[in-house]
Amino acid sequence: MAEKWTLETAATEKAPGLHPLAGARLSVFLRHALFTPGLDPRTRYQRFIASVGQFLRFPSMLVETVQYSAIIHRHPVETPPVFIIGHWRSGTTHLHNLMCRDPQFGYMKFAETAMPLNMLGLIARAVTRLIDRALPEDRGFDKVRLTLEEPQEEEMGLGNLNPVGYYNIYYFPHEAERHRDRSLFFEGLTEKERATFRKNYEFLVKKVSYVKNGKQLLFKNPPSTCRIPMILEMFPNAKFVHIVRNPWEVYSSTCSHFARVFNAFAWQSFQDFDIRGYTLDTYGKLMSGYLADRDKLDLPANQLVETTYEAIASDPLGELGNIYDALGISAKDEGLQHIDEYLGTLEGYRTNAHSITSAEAKDVKERWKFAFDAWGYDPKPPASIEIT
Repeated sequence: MAEKWTLETAATEKAPGLHPLAGARLSVFLRHALFTPGLDPRTRYQRFIASVGQFLRFPSMLVETVQYSAIIHRHPVETPPVFIIGHWRSGTTHLHNLMCRDPQFGYMKFAETAMPLNMLGLIARAVTRLIDRALPEDRGFDKVRLTLEEPQEEEMGLGNLNPVGYYNIYYFPHEAERHRDRSLFFEGLTEKERATFRKNYEFLVKKVSYVKNGKQLLFKNPPSTCRIPMILEMFPNAKFVHIVRNPWEVYSSTCSHFARVFNAFAWQSFQDFDIRGYTLDTYGKLMSGYLADRDKLDLPANQLVETTYEAIASDPLGELGNIYDALGISAKDEGLQHIDEYLGTLEGYRTNAHSITSAEAKDVKERWKFAFDAWGYDPKPPASIEIT
């Protein structure tokens, strides 16, 4: 295993056996596996295992679809779901992990987002146990645990239900910008494709609600930062928690995670991927889009609350209490007690150290000026970021 991950060293490391598309709808898998040009020979074994996974899953998927599809479509989502949003590496995962410890919430587990058509039944549980044995201990680019029982974002599940999904930028980096713009901003999508994406999202939310016995749902998904209008079309009373972090930290942390994710997920070569340019562009489009939607929608305080990674890190229970109060979430004291118990297990956790070049620092300061201004962050790099 390479000590310092770069795109070049990541490309020399063997891809892990498991891939998310093993849990995809068969039509989605075949479209990607058979009709995507430039597939990397490095991933032949991984693609073979994904094909085997499709074969093994098919019987339980078929039974589940026949038995539960109509029930799920009719299932009402009575309590407004809560969506945690914000740019990648802004603390969405940490906030999600904290709030999921409150037993009043229902959330997607890794197994459920990896196999959204195999959530129910004995066969699905047996397949889950087999996959869990093959997972690494953490996500690779940070120290966050990775097990099939841990909370996970729904984007993998959305991409496994239909061919439009943000994870495609990791699978097929040759067309990363196109997949990003289609999945985040619906650019270039036909009305039929957009309707299909919305239909699958609504189905996924209803299915999770059914599986969780009607609990209030808690989702976390950075791509949904710019999907608020669509989510409100499906669930008009939906609630949102938007979390931001110092842009310097976001930039350096985002850039550092691509090598490991590409090693695990990319079915195309990625050595020439422009991490710097992609990150600068994506943050600019996502965050400026969010600000525009926020101002246009003008949601009431009980539907949209903003917080920061720094506030969560310095006073997690106090800040979470503020979020609960703003959104009108019940049983706050009991929920915070469970969260406090989980916080005790995180002692000793340290974030990764990062460095960026002076040229990168110049671009961040200039191109992300709107974000420094919007959320009041100091435009000077913090001591935690080394400028080389």
